[in-house]
Amino acid sequence: MNLPVATIINLAFRLIAALAYISLGVYVGFMAEYFLGTWFGVPITLYLGILFILYGLFRCWRAYAYYQELSEDEYGKYDA
Repeated sequence: MNLPVATIINLAFRLIAALAYISLGVYVGFMAEYFLGTWFGVPITLYLGILFILYGLFRCWRAYAYYQELSEDEYGKYDA
């Protein structure tokens, strides 16, 4: 399938944003030196890191769903 340049750029930005959220989550959750307190004995930064990682994975899934939607034959067609 031959994709237009705008679609490739759109997919690239979606994947870059997803990878940025995942890497931010890894940094905040596992490498950051600051302390925001604990919640049930677990550092809050770990919860924030896991949240960022999950959101990054969700954005990867949305980019994949967008790509799959482009390959359908009915993309952009509306029934009257």
